[in-house]
Amino acid sequence: MKTQIYIILLAFVSTIFLSCDTEEIQIEDNNTKVFATKTLSLTPKKVLKETPFGRRANHTSLVFDNKMWVIAGNGPGIYYNDAWYSKDGTTWMAATKKASFSPRTSHAATVSQGKMWITGGRLVNEMNDVWFSTDGEIWKEATGNASFSPRSGHTMVDLQGRMFVIGGQENGVEKGDIWVSSDGSKWNLVSNLAPFGARRDHTSVVYDNKIWVIGGYDINNNFLNDVWYSSNGFQWFLATPDADFLPRRNHAVTVDKKGMWLTAGTKNNDFEYFNDIWYSTNGIDWKKTYLTKKFHERTQHTSVYFDKKLWVISGYALNNGSPDDFYNDIWSFE
Repeated sequence: MKTQIYIILLAFVSTIFLSCDTEEIQIEDNNTKVFATKTLSLTPKKVLKETPFGRRANHTSLVFDNKMWVIAGNGPGIYYNDAWYSKDGTTWMAATKKASFSPRTSHAATVSQGKMWITGGRLVNEMNDVWFSTDGEIWKEATGNASFSPRSGHTMVDLQGRMFVIGGQENGVEKGDIWVSSDGSKWNLVSNLAPFGARRDHTSVVYDNKIWVIGGYDINNNFLNDVWYSSNGFQWFLATPDADFLPRRNHAVTVDKKGMWLTAGTKNNDFEYFNDIWYSTNGIDWKKTYLTKKFHERTQHTSVYFDKKLWVISGYALNNGSPDDFYNDIWSFE
């Protein structure tokens, strides 16, 4: 009788999952755990066809002070050093159109200790300066010449009040080092070559009290779909060498309380791009999200999780070298 009840219960739960969209439920019977996962479904909405901050890619985006932020980047024939914010994704205001830091692209940013931080990127050459702001308007320099070498295509995250700079490139050569700082001024070397090797155009996020490094482009010209994690930034473990999503670079990853969201990116060196979305609660298993309609393929975009929605902001897709290569749109997914 107990076995029959258990089978009926499983059938009932499976039926529920076929009609729903987001969570994972755990049932226990005689200390045996059974997981049934819902099919993920999102509805894309083009919130803005044209943003006031113009066409751009290789910018950074943060959630800070209950606002979404877009910082610097490049557009058709222009490099930016501005900072824009929005409370709803529709109305955007310029905190500054000309910040104290120089125009740049492919820099990195994070939120730490109640401030927004940016570092590195390139204009003509790569940089290794570090800047911070509490309001997006006034930016102060923590250091103009950090201990780590100049770089672009790197990542920057905060874990428990300490900032980590991970990988990147300088003059086309990929880096595999990791640096840590508590104040943005003094940086210490964590590893000259991390276990995941030299790479650029990867993503890094903090989820489940761990730093995650996902995908990118390595020193052997390989597109990657591996996933690594660390609970302290010093010891690293491989979650999976071959995730369910295809290898890529210049994708975006953001997090909510339950998991990580990966969006789009570059497929290969033939100027082909993705417009897919993947979700993971553990970094090992990635589930492709069903979209009720498509959004445009893109790379070098940003994504944030804000106001209970996933947002994708601008980006790039080659279109015969026209200004339209740079997107000027904002999408939300819920």
